[in-house]
Amino acid sequence: MNCRLPLAAGLLLCAVSALAAGIDGIWVGQQAGRSGAREDLAFRFKMDGQALTGKMFGDEFDLPITEGSVSGDQIRFVVTTTNYYSGAKTRFVYTGAIQGDELKLVRERVQTAEDKTGKGPGRQTLSLRRLSPNK
Repeated sequence: MNCRLPLAAGLLLCAVSALAAGIDGIWVGQQAGRSGAREDLAFRFKMDGQALTGKMFGDEFDLPITEGSVSGDQIRFVVTTTNYYSGAKTRFVYTGAIQGDELKLVRERVQTAEDKTGKGPGRQTLSLRRLSPNK
């Protein structure tokens, strides 16, 4: 029996787990705001088994990360916002890649049935850096 195969599979599993665990912590960056001015952006990520959890920090309240996953260096998650005045929900899907202490993301606005703003899907590229690892 070839004992190298289980060893190789174990090393591969450890490498993938270490990469996924590398997302844990607080990540910060900026995004274009409504008037084009730069706005601060921050997330706290945590791997919970195979699922990515966490939150996006906000000025008044934090928003949960849903549908989160990490596969190799690829990350995907959803943040849903609720309009304070109308109650309409807007989904933002984030996809990207982890590159050491840098996270390159694409944020895509996905129009929902409740979203009556008339704004179609919009894409924005974001670059985040690790502020601190989760300890």
